[in-house]
Amino acid sequence: MENKTRKYFKYVIGEILLIVTGILIALQINNWNENRKNYNIEQSTLISLKSDLESALVQLNEKILQNKSYKERDSILLDVIHFKKDISEDNFLRLTLDHIYSPGFSPESGTLNEILFTGKMEIIQNRNLRKHISNWNKFMDELKEVDQILTHFDLQVKTPLYSKQIPYRKRIIPFLNYNPKINYEFPKSNFEWNSKELLQNKEFENMLSNYIIYSKFQYDRLLNIKENINEMITLINQDINK
Repeated sequence: MENKTRKYFKYVIGEILLIVTGILIALQINNWNENRKNYNIEQSTLISLKSDLESALVQLNEKILQNKSYKERDSILLDVIHFKKDISEDNFLRLTLDHIYSPGFSPESGTLNEILFTGKMEIIQNRNLRKHISNWNKFMDELKEVDQILTHFDLQVKTPLYSKQIPYRKRIIPFLNYNPKINYEFPKSNFEWNSKELLQNKEFENMLSNYIIYSKFQYDRLLNIKENINEMITLINQDINK
């Protein structure tokens, strides 16, 4: 009797061990499948993010060059005012009319927003990359704040000032080359004007000073974003097909 009981308990224990082992194996397989699924999603997300960042970097570099160019033009004009230098009408028009609107930065951020707002941040394994992604909106908000100030100067200060001082046809003709769809040759304006009116205008001098200051703020923020993008691309390259 005792022998049968012992055999029965061994059988039961063996069955329990088999069941537990089966459950553990099933859980392990399920975890492996889930991890593999998350890995594939992470890889796909990283590849898409890298593509967006590389595209943003191209646009960003163009904006940085524009920023530097505009700041240099405004600095030249401010020097002309301060040191009372001579400047030809053509050069004056070139320096003023080439800088009509300040450069902004509006990158494609679909993948970044998907990571930030749909819970995909959890599948990003690299902590440093998660940190840089989290900082993205902070950098963009800082840039947007400066862009809004420059846009205000563009629309509320520069445009009204130029409209009063520079004949519209003088202002519009240089931009026709940028829009070949406009099939019209503007005749020369009959209104006389000279650059001294603007160069002796305190509002014009103040405007240039503000542009130089806020262009520097914009430049610094653009560089912060560029550094963040480059670091993200470096981290992504380390994690792709890891």
